[in-house]
Amino acid sequence: MENNETLGASFKRELEEATTNTILDPAYRKKKLILWTVRTIISVILYTIFWKYNWVKWSLFLTIPLSLFSIFTIIGSPFLIKRKIKQTKKKIEEIDND
Repeated sequence: MENNETLGASFKRELEEATTNTILDPAYRKKKLILWTVRTIISVILYTIFWKYNWVKWSLFLTIPLSLFSIFTIIGSPFLIKRKIKQTKKKIEEIDND
């Protein structure tokens, strides 16, 4: 069975499906923020308990950047994805107009 849909329409349809992705859902982001908060609180508690060990102090050089990167991906990625989708839609429309 052949699909009579044009390539531009196919791309637009796929972009619309991508906007319903879970990472763009506010409930999903709220859940991830709650899990990040719990994980960070547990880390702080464990760091205070085991602070007397030297290797724990050095592990902060890895833990802090990873935690900051994690919060950035939770908060920032939906905005970046939405912006990229808009740019892609604009390019598709420009190609369709030509």
